[in-house]
Amino acid sequence: MRVVITKKAPARIMSRFGFISLVTSLCAGLYFPSVFGQEDSKPLIKIVATGGTIANTLDGRIPIQQTIADIYENFPETRELLDSVNIEIDDIIRLGSSRFTSKEFLKIARTVSEAVKIPDIKGVIVTHGTVTTEDTAYFLQLLVRSNKPVVITNSQRRHGTVGNDGDKNLLNAISVVLSGESVGKGVMVVHNQTISSGREVLKTSGHPGSFLSATYGFLGLIESDRVTFYRSPTRRHTHASEFDIDTIIALPKVEIISAYYDADPALIQAAANLGVKGIVLNGLTPSGGPHIDQQPILEELAGQGIPIVRTARGGMNSRVTVNPRDKFIEGDNLLPHKARILLQLSLTKTSDFKEIQRIFNEY
Repeated sequence: MRVVITKKAPARIMSRFGFISLVTSLCAGLYFPSVFGQEDSKPLIKIVATGGTIANTLDGRIPIQQTIADIYENFPETRELLDSVNIEIDDIIRLGSSRFTSKEFLKIARTVSEAVKIPDIKGVIVTHGTVTTEDTAYFLQLLVRSNKPVVITNSQRRHGTVGNDGDKNLLNAISVVLSGESVGKGVMVVHNQTISSGREVLKTSGHPGSFLSATYGFLGLIESDRVTFYRSPTRRHTHASEFDIDTIIALPKVEIISAYYDADPALIQAAANLGVKGIVLNGLTPSGGPHIDQQPILEELAGQGIPIVRTARGGMNSRVTVNPRDKFIEGDNLLPHKARILLQLSLTKTSDFKEIQRIFNEY
């Protein structure tokens, strides 16, 4: 295994780990295969490191290359896998993912999109905090235009602590990238030996094993002998996506409003006063509709050209059906925060309600 750091990592040789040569490129992001000779026959994996618990210790966050070095040194059984690949690291962010804004999401998307364009790179792993893993996963699912495997992985427990799950998740992510079956599967989340689609994955608690894939189940599993896929995403994604990160400078303002009894419509008007370009309604199950007190103001805003997307608070177990009596957009079975992402990206292309509905039908 060779690890090459191309962005932001400290320029130092970790001499106590002779198996790794940490090379800081003078030209950030460039890779020099001629320097390394026969090593280039090994698959090259890009790791885009963004912080999170997977690179967090009791003493604070560490570079992801240190995490890899610790795994190699402390767990000899991992060396065969790690020695079978070369790793290039872009250490672009070192934060807890609850602190991410659209600026960070766009930065991750641009970095991954540039990485998959490099012919030598077999696939990309994004190390990430668990809190917004599902947001980044769907964001990349819509924006990375490649059939190369893109895997997001994380940890619920800090590196170097009892019961840490991040080390195993990272190794499993490498196995998924190496699997030929992972090509064309879109953006995947690897956690607790499971593979989830970026469209459907949801964090349900703070414990290992809390990333689930709703009614439709995991894409596959990672076990000691192999990576096995049981299904593929059917909605448009990655290489088939119409969205282009190169054309997006900023994301339109979209807010989420929930439906419940005695809901005050003034909150919706306040969102309109703030200049929202769209609203996602976390509506009543199964219709995704608003409370009766919310209906008039939502219809008024829709009439003014602000798209209102209906989702159901029953989550991905409940598909929202088309209601021809209103002017709202049907959000299918998307979770509200994922519908918000899709609406933001839709609004970078069109404000036509029929076109936005077509996008929600396809993605």
